[in-house]
Amino acid sequence: MNGAAPRAAGRAGAVMERAAPWLLLGLAGALRLPRLGLRPLHHDEGTNVIFLLRLLREGAYHYDPSNYHGPLLYLLSAAPILLLGTSTETLRLAPALLGTMMAALPWCLRREIGRFGAWASGILLATSPSLVYYSRDNIHEIYLVFLTLLLAVGVVRGLESPRIGWPILAGAAAAGMLATKETACLAFLALGAGLAGSRRGGLPVPRRAAIAAFALAAGVLAVTLYSDFFTDPAGLWRPIEALRIWGRRGFHGDGHLKSWSYFPAILAREEPGILIAAVLGALLALRRRDRFAGFLAAWGAAITVLYSCIPYKTPWLVLNMVLPLALLGGRAFGAGLDGARPAGAAAAGRWWRAAAGALLAAAAIVSVRRAFDLAFVRYDDERAGALVYVQTRRDALRMVARIEDYARGHPLGRSLPIQILSPDYLPLNWYLRDFTDVGYIGSVIDGPDGAVVIARADSAERVASLLGEGYAREDYALRPGVDLCLFLQTLDPPATAP
Repeated sequence: MNGAAPRAAGRAGAVMERAAPWLLLGLAGALRLPRLGLRPLHHDEGTNVIFLLRLLREGAYHYDPSNYHGPLLYLLSAAPILLLGTSTETLRLAPALLGTMMAALPWCLRREIGRFGAWASGILLATSPSLVYYSRDNIHEIYLVFLTLLLAVGVVRGLESPRIGWPILAGAAAAGMLATKETACLAFLALGAGLAGSRRGGLPVPRRAAIAAFALAAGVLAVTLYSDFFTDPAGLWRPIEALRIWGRRGFHGDGHLKSWSYFPAILAREEPGILIAAVLGALLALRRRDRFAGFLAAWGAAITVLYSCIPYKTPWLVLNMVLPLALLGGRAFGAGLDGARPAGAAAAGRWWRAAAGALLAAAAIVSVRRAFDLAFVRYDDERAGALVYVQTRRDALRMVARIEDYARGHPLGRSLPIQILSPDYLPLNWYLRDFTDVGYIGSVIDGPDGAVVIARADSAERVASLLGEGYAREDYALRPGVDLCLFLQTLDPPATAP
């Protein structure tokens, strides 16, 4: 009888050990995977699909260092579309799955941050409003942040384990980061600063074989991706040119100039639970001389300072800060849940664990409510917060639905001629992809004559006068500051029987 309770507790612990990653995946997936087509594609997603559709239709992709970042997004995005068909849901499936998998990866770090620390980190990542919101966008940032976490896991496990697979995984993650976005260099700097500031986070010195495996995997995969699978050797020089171009844009703002306090303000509003827990985690690292927590704190501080010092700022960049802060915050929660407490009676220890668990649950509930509101309710309302940034309005989908309805009643169907005279039209290129006669002209022309004509609101009167009689006009919002006018050629009524 005396041994029954410990054995039952051991079995329960073993079950929880196996179930924890799956529970974290379920929580993260529930917020990321449903209704992926609900929010209209962002302007940047519209830019990305230009190259994605070209890859799907022509089987070719060439990296352009002046814009559009690296090739990995397009390659990973193509897989669900090829397997499941072309839709907005399949377009966004890859980033949604990567964002979901992020929640389970801290479980691989439970030796360093504790079992409950890994559990808490996974909950913080799963419910993070910024991670949820941008996991439902097919832009480069979620790819970069997922690979950054995969790199950290691969390095830590590779230093602790004699297995060569972990360094190879870490090298592949590093190459993937390079092939995702030019700002990967900032992530490398921050990770390096974290390791240097914490004396390698208490981790062992890397073995020569591990370093060689890491370098070989990173080099081979990076060369493969940037050379378009060895068919375009000139592509290997373009990332170097990209650093020069994007460095200049970053320090000139390039239309996205923000103050140094921009990211701390987003963290305070959107991620209060993670931010407060991370501060506590940093204090814990100092008090206990916890070198791995010190690594997370130095990494989080370095990446925040790096991005805050660059004038060019967009809200999705905050994901790079959320990642290390969530791991550090999880370490703080885990310290309480694992039994860390002031000296005293057992009752005080139980209170300490209950308080830590209650605070984690409260932080998760607050984050879930905020994430749900942003992802499913006010996803296109810039008044909802800084994460909603020049987002395409849901009104744009009404315009697309109106064109689809018009085409069903037109003799030419989806072959009808569409002329887009507005320089602002993205992401309509995605939603009109099945129409075969779309002219993206970008400016007002003499004699427009399409069955469907789209113009920007500030040129609508001129377009109306050029079109003359026979067109009906409807107005729609594309995104903040950009309104479009839709002109539909009046269809002849069907002939009636005598």
